[in-house]
Amino acid sequence: MTAKQLHRIPSEAMLGGVSAGLADYFGIDKVFVRLFFVLMLILPTSVPIVIIYFVLWIVMPKGERYFQAHPDQRHH
Repeated sequence: MTAKQLHRIPSEAMLGGVSAGLADYFGIDKVFVRLFFVLMLILPTSVPIVIIYFVLWIVMPKGERYFQAHPDQRHH
């Protein structure tokens, strides 16, 4: 069994796939992660969210969504 790794998911991307990758890794809906990034962008904070997003985009490898179903289970 392989360990779950953090990666971005370009096939589900609106921009770079970072939000989809973070959502998949933490097991939450990607809409919540996207809302978090948008809120951090519009709120007057000292967090440089645009820089953080682009750094994640650069350092996160490309990948695909992890599947929750066991490989031996077959759908009919």
